[in-house]
Amino acid sequence: MIYLEIRQLRTFMSIVKLGNFSQAAQFLAYTQSTVTTHIQLLEKELNTVLFERFGHQLMLTTDGERLYDYAEKITKLAEDAKNELDNSEVPRGPIIIGMPESLCVYSLTDLLKEYTSLYPNVELKIKFGIGSDFRNLLRKNMMDLAFFLDPKMKEIDLVNKFLWSESIVMVASPSHTLTKSIELGVQDLQEQKLIFIDSGTSYQTMLKDELAKANVRPKTILEICQIQTIKQFVISNLGISFLPLSAVKEEVEAGTLIVLPWRGTEFQVNAYLAYHKDKWLSHAIQAFIKLIHDRLLA
Repeated sequence: MIYLEIRQLRTFMSIVKLGNFSQAAQFLAYTQSTVTTHIQLLEKELNTVLFERFGHQLMLTTDGERLYDYAEKITKLAEDAKNELDNSEVPRGPIIIGMPESLCVYSLTDLLKEYTSLYPNVELKIKFGIGSDFRNLLRKNMMDLAFFLDPKMKEIDLVNKFLWSESIVMVASPSHTLTKSIELGVQDLQEQKLIFIDSGTSYQTMLKDELAKANVRPKTILEICQIQTIKQFVISNLGISFLPLSAVKEEVEAGTLIVLPWRGTEFQVNAYLAYHKDKWLSHAIQAFIKLIHDRLLA
């Protein structure tokens, strides 16, 4: 008799969707050894090999491809059974939500705190990242909801709710030479030290495009993954940066950062909450969407 565990099948599917063991481990919050063990147990139970490597590329074997079809059906049936038999309307279970760091830390902390207080049986999982990754994960049903900072959302397969407009500002240390300028444009970034978020944000992409069109070459470009570190670098006069106003509001009010008079392209973005149009909305997801509506849209 063959015994297949749902969690092992979900690990197997995550590897296929994300392309490698390490990303699957990170996404599932497992150690890589746990992911490896899950696959080894599956292969032992089925007496076959599910993956093979060609150089650095991980590929499914023929048996792996056949198992994937069954894994999708089995996990879907398991989820359907749970939803059908769970008659309780009390939100419970896991929710995976993707969001940019700036929104989580500087705009949504109180709301997340309120949600976890209202619904203690919900296991809330927050994933930091960028819009392109979130779109892929929503489409692969590996993420339930996602927040975006984009000029406009156009995807017809994603249901989105506009939340608010977010201003992107150019900031520098009070001792930076550019603070003496009356207005600044893209040409003024020539030979400047720029500090970007290491995430390919929409406004960062727009600014890089503007620099390329104007043939402007900054002296250096640092890319750092954490906004708090970027702010400390800018405060220490190691460069200038473009960040959401909400992320630097406290430092600007304290006078440790200065908003520079940028007169170039306006980097206005909008905050959205989105989910896939075919997504089944559990009580937990519905409760989260309702809280967003009541606190941010009412």
